[in-house]
Amino acid sequence: MFMNKRLIVIFACIAVFVLTLVVGAVVFTVNDVDILLQSEKNVQFNKAAILETSGIKKGQSVFTIDSAKASAKIEKQFPELIVVGIEREFPNKVRIRLGARTAILKIKIANSDKYAVLDYTIVENENKTDQYKIIDVVDTESEVYNDSKVILISGYEFSGNEDCVGDFINFAHDQVDSLKDLKDILNSLNSYGVVNERVPATFEKIDIIDNTIRLKTVLGITMVIRTDTNIGVKTQCEAIYNTFYGMSGEDRELANYLYMNNNGDISNSSKLDFNI
Repeated sequence: MFMNKRLIVIFACIAVFVLTLVVGAVVFTVNDVDILLQSEKNVQFNKAAILETSGIKKGQSVFTIDSAKASAKIEKQFPELIVVGIEREFPNKVRIRLGARTAILKIKIANSDKYAVLDYTIVENENKTDQYKIIDVVDTESEVYNDSKVILISGYEFSGNEDCVGDFINFAHDQVDSLKDLKDILNSLNSYGVVNERVPATFEKIDIIDNTIRLKTVLGITMVIRTDTNIGVKTQCEAIYNTFYGMSGEDRELANYLYMNNNGDISNSSKLDFNI
């Protein structure tokens, strides 16, 4: 009698387990994938191609979706897009939210006559290192890309190859210290609302020269950030931009350079001399 009860309990547990698997296989399988673009830009993309690239398939369990892997595949195949998120909406729906990247920088590829077009959006890879996204490779140094203005970086060449669209420039390597400093500068400007399209609307040229990063504004004043001092580039940038923002029209007409001198003060000068 005791054995029969024990067998009944065992069979009941097995039945519940099997039923759970069956219900899960039916209820929690991907039935619908919604792909949304969160951007004011008019970006054309093929939803079917994005779904296929992601590797997410209708009929698979929602619990087996690898969001990180799907995002990496999409961003590699469609470099002009950024995956904002991949969400499960239980029981059987998946939502892929996309954004449009903004091309604002252009940099020459070493040992080549081509230029890499860089997106400003800074993301983190699986190793948690800062990166720039290469969204295109072009064969001209023109300051126009897809009818939008981009800033040509002079004085520096990217040591990549021409088959680098969809790749990232990783700041973990010493050879890109100048770009890491530039990233810190752009992040500082972000706090002042100078972001995305407003960057090339504010600056017309970036030169990396003699331990300095020089950002020439559309008003003709060049903001000079030093990379050879103990004062961080973010601190310099914020102090210089605050000065620039508060300058009168007359002062802006007289100044050629804004920089932090050797005393830690902001100089507004017609010539570049760190001693004054």
